[in-house]
Amino acid sequence: MTSLSRKQNGSLLRWIFLCIFWNYGFHSVTAFTSLRLPQLSTTTRTIRDYSTIIANALPKIEDWEVLDNGRVVGTIFDHPILPNGDTITTSPITRPGSAAPRKTVTTISGSKYQLGTPVTANAGLQKGDVSLAELQKRARVAFDLTGDIVGENGRKYLLAGKPSQSTSGKSMIFKAYMCDDDQLPTGSALTIKISKNWEAIEREAENYARITKAGFLRGQFVELLDYLPDAAVYSKRFKNQSALVMERGAIDLKRYISVNGQLEGRRLRDAAAAAAQCIQAIHSSKLVWTDMKTENFVVDASGLVKGIDLESAMAVKGNPVDYSPEGTPPEFASAFLAGEGPEFILEYSYDIWSFGMLLYEMAVGRGYFDGKKPVQIIKSLRDGLDIDLSAIEDPKLKSLIDRCLTIEPSKRPNIYEVLLHPFFLTTGLGPLSFGK
Repeated sequence: MTSLSRKQNGSLLRWIFLCIFWNYGFHSVTAFTSLRLPQLSTTTRTIRDYSTIIANALPKIEDWEVLDNGRVVGTIFDHPILPNGDTITTSPITRPGSAAPRKTVTTISGSKYQLGTPVTANAGLQKGDVSLAELQKRARVAFDLTGDIVGENGRKYLLAGKPSQSTSGKSMIFKAYMCDDDQLPTGSALTIKISKNWEAIEREAENYARITKAGFLRGQFVELLDYLPDAAVYSKRFKNQSALVMERGAIDLKRYISVNGQLEGRRLRDAAAAAAQCIQAIHSSKLVWTDMKTENFVVDASGLVKGIDLESAMAVKGNPVDYSPEGTPPEFASAFLAGEGPEFILEYSYDIWSFGMLLYEMAVGRGYFDGKKPVQIIKSLRDGLDIDLSAIEDPKLKSLIDRCLTIEPSKRPNIYEVLLHPFFLTTGLGPLSFGK
């Protein structure tokens, strides 16, 4: 177990001091830093140093990109069979969220590749003597462009690939790229959320803006890059629809866990702290998330865990517009089954229960209610479900989850009490970690 340096000790004490002062009514900030999955221990780093020496023997993929299905596409070099410069699409890799330059990735079939420089949208689209029409044709193939453009006031985005449905079922999620003056993609891949429910899109844009104003307390959320009240300026396909443009994650946290298994040690602490930061940002903005679950977090290409999807966040003391059964607290389940769901009064304790369920899923590798239908979940919650935490091995984590899943809402900790729990303070957080 690694001890803290004098500088780290000072940072930790300041962080505790600020948390305590906020908890008692003073305006301050919690000194968290960026949290990543995965982090390397000292022992693992030594092994990685050695693996770098032999990495040159591995096939190398340049201009690479991780696709939504977990496969890596790019230009191959030093392959024992394929000629240099060929395009390769690998089998799905075991940890899509950990893909990064100069990293070695392993496919589910066991093949290993060293990653070089990732692709940017305009890489390989140098004009030279090639006609613009030919460049646009190449771009459509290389980036799987659909031909649709959304945007307004000169801000245009090219849609790519097949869309997926949002977790709420109200929106379609597209991969996209910024569009330059020649109708060519430029920059890194983005995410665009398009919906006929313009009120939900407008509310989500307002929620992101509200949280962003919190400064240091904005949490680990993806960055909202653009809000398009009218998504049909360039494509009538999206008539009467609105859109949000956001930074893109590599994989959502639920799928990350399904591929890699339960989170442990530093990875678990970092993911838990990122989620807690998101709650802190929301509650500091006087909002209740109401939709905290693993599907609403993404792991980006550098390993950062970030929150997404704020369309269901509502003002504290307000009423919910939607709910996810797996994160619903017992008090809402009772109101819902009594026909009083729309009039339910939201409190911060709602999200604390959801956080407890999130921690359970990250630590165990499966959701507590996985395999059950929504009505079964709601009824079991109403009937006074006794949560079984025997699968949680870490006593500090079990204590934190147990407190979050207290049946009586008023007895659950607030987010600052969560952040001061021994699970975080005595096991470490971010660069203040005491070791694995």
